[in-house]
Amino acid sequence: MTHDLGIEALATLGVVAWLASVGCARHHVYDFHLTGPGIHPAVTLGGAEMVEDRDVRLEILVDVAAAAVLLDITNKTDEVLQVEWAAITLTRSDGRVTSLRPDVDLGWIQPHETIAARLFAIALPSSGSEAAAHEGQIFQLNLPAVVRREPRLYHHALRAHVH
Repeated sequence: MTHDLGIEALATLGVVAWLASVGCARHHVYDFHLTGPGIHPAVTLGGAEMVEDRDVRLEILVDVAAAAVLLDITNKTDEVLQVEWAAITLTRSDGRVTSLRPDVDLGWIQPHETIAARLFAIALPSSGSEAAAHEGQIFQLNLPAVVRREPRLYHHALRAHVH
């Protein structure tokens, strides 16, 4: 009986030690918000923010847990809109550039239509001082497109908030 009690006590100590170590690893949650003029806030809490010009409307949401940027692009013109899907990037404040790729081939966007894109892969630390260091940092989403047969490069700044 003494032997069994010792094993139970040891197991309990192991669980307590594990819980203590989990408590020490502080996990952070990121929120990204568009910055700059003409930004329309999210309609719902945690939803996409929107920015638009006379030709294109973009709804942008960064989902760090899914390692993706969710992007709805609406072509407001009467001509097809060509997004250069293979050339979309995210530039970090330290100058590092990450290529973002859609999970499926999306093609061109027809006049007055919207395409939803899931762009992968962003990788950000989820804990520790590396994650906390991203607080307030600016990330720039760079989206090249051909609009009305003219090349354009849309730049949208996203400010990171780390909780």
